[in-house]
Amino acid sequence: MVVVGKMKIRLSHVAIALAAMAGGALAAAGRIEGTLKPPERVKRVGVVERVPPTIMKLLDKTHWGKFDPKSGHYSIEDLSPGRYDLVVETPQGRIEGVWLHVLGEGNEPTYDLNLGTGELKVKRFDINKYLEEGQVLPPREAEKLIRKKLRIDKLVKKVKDLLTVARFMDTNRPLYVHGTPRRAVVLMELARGSRFYAEKGDEVIWRVESWPFIWMRDVWHKPNKGLRVWQRLRMPSAQFTKMGYVFEPALGGIEVKGGETTRVDYTVPEKLPESLGKAPRPW
Repeated sequence: MVVVGKMKIRLSHVAIALAAMAGGALAAAGRIEGTLKPPERVKRVGVVERVPPTIMKLLDKTHWGKFDPKSGHYSIEDLSPGRYDLVVETPQGRIEGVWLHVLGEGNEPTYDLNLGTGELKVKRFDINKYLEEGQVLPPREAEKLIRKKLRIDKLVKKVKDLLTVARFMDTNRPLYVHGTPRRAVVLMELARGSRFYAEKGDEVIWRVESWPFIWMRDVWHKPNKGLRVWQRLRMPSAQFTKMGYVFEPALGGIEVKGGETTRVDYTVPEKLPESLGKAPRPW
């Protein structure tokens, strides 16, 4: 027994309280599990915990999980509540989730556009608001109307106009767009393969960023703040040629809640999609 002021506290009670606190902390942890198919395309699986970076250094942490190469089942345990991006390492390289979201998107129509393939996915958009009663549009005309109402083509043009300005990077490729009629974010791949002032031999700088955009006064604007760097690498060009590293929005922003299991299943592509980043090149 110890005396604190005028109170007498039994040490056994303190031990019980500490044990309860520890048990609560463990119970608060969550997990992610699922199945990756086909399992022979998987080397290992984990999640990225996004940590606010310093000016010149990324601080993200990767937590690797357990994977059964026969069944394809995986699990990542003891995760603090929050959002994580799933990572799948394959013989060809890394598939990394990326969470692209904008302010207020839960109350507006949203879209996802893969700029390499042209695939467009739309949520909460009621096309009937813009049609006559009983009118039906062919798929191509319907997509044109959707792109117009969501201001997608104007955004794509704005991005292309920005890329006409001379930049340090000699490769500037928009990969993916996620947005609403008022806000959007564009996933960008940037690389410098030509010689530069701080080059140490034959090197490449490679970076993946997301650029924010806001619709103001009938024009898309790119704010000075809000750019985010998802990965920044520097390596010999021979190593870069063999590197595979793509970003998959479908694996991003997985929410983990304390004491719960979040399930995510995924079909691993035979080849890394060039539209979503750097696919390895044969010698």
